[in-house]
Amino acid sequence: MNSYDLSGKVVLITGGASGLGHATAKACIARGASVGIIDSLPQTAAVAEALSSSASYGVTADVRNREAVGAAVDEIRTRLGAIDVTIANAGVLGRSRTLRSTPDDAMDLVLDVNIRGVLNTVRATMSDVMAKRGQLVIISSVYAFLNGMGVVPYAMSKAAVEQLGRG
Repeated sequence: MNSYDLSGKVVLITGGASGLGHATAKACIARGASVGIIDSLPQTAAVAEALSSSASYGVTADVRNREAVGAAVDEIRTRLGAIDVTIANAGVLGRSRTLRSTPDDAMDLVLDVNIRGVLNTVRATMSDVMAKRGQLVIISSVYAFLNGMGVVPYAMSKAAVEQLGRG
C-alpha cells in the first residue's frame, strides 16, 4: 500500500484536542502536515499551540452547529490554507444503558455529534478537498457492524457514518 504524502498538506481534524484525534494530529505534523483542529474543549487553541506554534492551529467550536463549523473552517483556512485532508473524528459514546433507559437528551447528543457533526464537517470542507484532490477520512466504529447492546444510539450513529463513507 502506498503512503499518502502529507508534506505541505493542510489537515483538518475534528475532536483533535484529545484522544485519537490528538494522536492523529501529532502524527500528521510529524509527517509534514499543518493541522487545523476543531474541538469543543475550551483549551483547543492551547493544545494546538503546544503541538506546534507554526504547523497547528486550533478553534473551539461545536460540530453540531453548522455555522460554527463553517466559521471555524474559514478561520483555519485563513491561517493555514485550503484543506487537503479532512478527518471527521469528533464523536461521543455516551453512557452505557438500554435504549429504554436512555434519556432523550443523551440520545440526541450522541446522534447530533456523531452524525450531524460529521455531516457539518464534510460539507464545510468538501469543496477544498475536491479541488485539491485530497482525502476525506470519516471515523466510524466496529459498532457500525456489531450488536449495539448497551450503546444503541452510538451503534446507530456509527452505522450512519459508515454509510456516509460508503456513499
